Amino acid sequence: MEFRQLQLFVAVAEELHFGRAAARVGMAQPPFSQQIRRLETELGVELLTRTSRRVALTPAGSRLLEDARELLAKRKDVITAVQRAARGESGTLRISFGASSAFGLLPGIVLRFRSRFPEVTLHIDDRERQEIGAALLAGDVDLAILRAPFRYEGVTVERLLRERFILALPASHRRAREKVFALSSLASEAFILFPRHSAPGLHDTITSMCVAAGFSPQILLEAGSWPSVLSMVEAGLGITIAPMSARALRLKGVAFRELRGASGWAELAIAFSGPEPSPAAAHFRRIAHETVARVE
Repeated sequence: MEFRQLQLFVAVAEELHFGRAAARVGMAQPPFSQQIRRLETELGVELLTRTSRRVALTPAGSRLLEDARELLAKRKDVITAVQRAARGESGTLRISFGASSAFGLLPGIVLRFRSRFPEVTLHIDDRERQEIGAALLAGDVDLAILRAPFRYEGVTVERLLRERFILALPASHRRAREKVFALSSLASEAFILFPRHSAPGLHDTITSMCVAAGFSPQILLEAGSWPSVLSMVEAGLGITIAPMSARALRLKGVAFRELRGASGWAELAIAFSGPEPSPAAAHFRRIAHETVARVE
């Protein structure tokens, strides 16, 4: 029993007329009637009673009509679901991010993605930077957002956002009322930064800027996430240099100030395995770039 046979049977069961049913499905009546006979033979039952004046359903035919409609509707649903998954409009998308990229931009991207693709289930986690490349290649993660530069064989990396650095210092700091700080004036300050293994590019950019300004930063403490770094700043334990998007954390005890003499940039990247992401990941990538364009 094939779906095509069921479609033909439903047509004649609803029309109760072979001529009209054949015309409805675009067939000549003789081959149409042959297909219905073949279906009855395969099932070993009579589905229709036929006289010169009328066509009627047998009890078996009535039952098959009910089930055939359900099967055909289910088939249509399955085809639609498969096609939506192929277009990236349903299914599961696994996103990973590095700790230094977990604020500011990501929530806005996720919000826009979910509003456009509500049938895609998002799984979002944070991972150590050194784990992300292997996770992408293994298929454990579909897409990653992390601080650039990032290189991993077999992984495509695209720049998503380029932003300037700002100074974050305790609101109780003796210089907190100043609006602009020269980087060179921070030589005697205690710094709080990411450990280098967590965000080597970001760490090296910040330390290189300090060296270019005439000093090596005195790193008093290290923390693995921006909330932790800025919480320590808020507690008065030191200062930090952060990407502008760090302001999104809005800690009352932290003052963000313009930094003069900081020549480097903080770059955020989007990464995926192979030359092209999966369809759902491609949608997320496009929305990420759209979100960045709004911010810039």
